[in-house]
Amino acid sequence: MASSTRNNGFDFEEPEDGFADDDLLSPDDVGLMDPANAMNRSFLERDNFENEIGTVGPDDPFAEDFSDISHHNIVEVIADGDRVGRPIIVIFAYRFPSNKTFDHQKFLRFLQFTLDKVVDLDYTIVYFHYGLRSNNKPPLKWLIQAYQMLDRRYKKNLKRLYLVHPTRFIRIVWRVFQPFISMKFEKKVQYVNFLHELDSELRVEQLNLPQPIIDHDATLSFASNSPVFAPAAPANAAPRPTQQFNVSLDFILNHNPNCEVPPLVTELIAFLRIHGMDVEGIFRRSAEVAAIKRLQDRIDMGETIDFEHEPEYCGNMQMAAIHAAVLLKTFLRSLGEPVITNRLYPTLISMLDVPKNEKSNAVLEFVRLLPQRNRVLLKTVVKFLTEVAANSKINLMNANNLSVVFGPNLTWPTDQQVPVTQLNNLNKFCHRLIVDYNLIFEEH
Repeated sequence: MASSTRNNGFDFEEPEDGFADDDLLSPDDVGLMDPANAMNRSFLERDNFENEIGTVGPDDPFAEDFSDISHHNIVEVIADGDRVGRPIIVIFAYRFPSNKTFDHQKFLRFLQFTLDKVVDLDYTIVYFHYGLRSNNKPPLKWLIQAYQMLDRRYKKNLKRLYLVHPTRFIRIVWRVFQPFISMKFEKKVQYVNFLHELDSELRVEQLNLPQPIIDHDATLSFASNSPVFAPAAPANAAPRPTQQFNVSLDFILNHNPNCEVPPLVTELIAFLRIHGMDVEGIFRRSAEVAAIKRLQDRIDMGETIDFEHEPEYCGNMQMAAIHAAVLLKTFLRSLGEPVITNRLYPTLISMLDVPKNEKSNAVLEFVRLLPQRNRVLLKTVVKFLTEVAANSKINLMNANNLSVVFGPNLTWPTDQQVPVTQLNNLNKFCHRLIVDYNLIFEEH
């Protein structure tokens, strides 16, 4: 049986066999934890910290070729997000190659390059600890360097850091970092012993977990008499006629024949036009998963949410606006495929290579390829985004910021894995829709 260990306010199960965590610690690593040496709080605060452990390097990460790093698939991005729309960064420790040959400094730049794609949004990190061994673990000093490099800009919008299948090594590393970590950041960290626990926080099936992770979880679960994670089976029951989430656009409109766009979209936009236009960072703000799930359930039962008279929002229309904004993003991701459709995604990607002076016309031609219902929905959403952007001096959501939020929500395909390098291109497409709205949609 596994023993339960309380560490810093979090509980986790510690496998007795594990991975011989003691072997993960080199003499140098152990020395870092000795208060008698220079590795203490002032180490991270000294001006020459980067000189002591090596600098990240001056190169612009966007100009660097990371193909030799990315092919290991250590880091993956789930742009369609968790249950409240936050992009997910997934890190698999077992995919780290030998630490004798792997360029950890370049990997750090790659990690920064990846995070830069989502750091302006609220986001989630899921770290799978399984498979970290003495022959592939990064140096402990490198972990400290990574924490120092990922400054407040990265930590501020990180809403949750899940450490999955933690072991003694995690506890030891936490002991090193604890003096330098604020209580606010500490509250974002959550130990997850088993996949079924993680599934209550986000949809595990969307993480495309490799089989070794699933097998390891099953082994731990059997040893601890815990439920073994199994992906949710497709629901056999037909969706309700009133359902708005997790059904197709055609399903919604077929059950609402008098509507050109889903009624929920119309209702949310109407409310946000009145109460959301002056809310700073309106589409960058996140909400509690449970609160959004309750609203989704009520909407799917056919209820119209009257935000202005809901007791929960009495005297707090800002929270109501934030929840409405999250619902709109969540709805767009729940259609089964992006508004631009899975079928046309390759066309979109090929179109992005056209010269800059031809971009607007290329986007116009692409929009004409969309099915009528998708085109009308896209036009409705983008028209609203132009209104939000027009008030950006107050809400800080200009066309660029909106494109970062809505690029994945409108374009991320559901039938394939997409390289993180494409995310910037998808955002640029969304930006073009907003700034050239009149040209692109005037005929539609």
